Amino acid sequence: MNFDIIAALAAATALAGILRGYSGFGGGLVMAPLFTHLVGATNSVVLISLIHLFTSFQGARRAARQVDLTVVGPLTITAILSVPLGVMLLGWLQPHLIKLVIAAVVVALALTMSFGLRLPGQPTRLKSALVGIISGALNGLCGMGGPPAVLYVLAGNQGSAELRASFILFFAVLYPVTVITLAVNGLITSPTFWVAIPMAPVYFAATEAGRLLFHHVRASWFTPICTAVLCLSGLSMFLS
Repeated sequence: MNFDIIAALAAATALAGILRGYSGFGGGLVMAPLFTHLVGATNSVVLISLIHLFTSFQGARRAARQVDLTVVGPLTITAILSVPLGVMLLGWLQPHLIKLVIAAVVVALALTMSFGLRLPGQPTRLKSALVGIISGALNGLCGMGGPPAVLYVLAGNQGSAELRASFILFFAVLYPVTVITLAVNGLITSPTFWVAIPMAPVYFAATEAGRLLFHHVRASWFTPICTAVLCLSGLSMFLS
């Protein structure tokens, strides 16, 4: 990869880290459209998963003390089990179809957030398990299993700190499993691995910056910016 692509990947990684640090989710949503445009669908999934693997411990210990395991537990278990389905689809589907799936999911979540919509009903174990299946498959397919899980967990009555902790812990488990599945299927190449290495500290530092924003910036200011970033990144894939 040339320097321009590496620089663009680093910029996207930094933006993704800030969003992840602030909200507990959204890293893959920012990365996926931009990474796919720069390096293709398969390499994008591998890069996103590796970067999250290298930083998956970040904040996980604090988050584990705040989550409601009756919701996050079934969600995480079924997501883990369905990751191989997504990786299988990654090998079957044409790259342009995966690109459209990514764009549609990103734009749909951004618009849903902007209108304050949530999935109906309170979380239950059965609902958690079903949403986990969809999230895990999406994570294996395009490296971003967040949208179904995020919309589902937001339907509960948890405070912002508990919601953020749930997202952090969910992805801390999900991405390592995704990396293992990708490796078993022979999709992790040496060049992609070595590109992910320098991106990890960028993501780590940007996540810390986002964490500070969570404690010092009003959500009413930051959420519209996050929504705009997601919309622009998703729309750029439709137009490219």
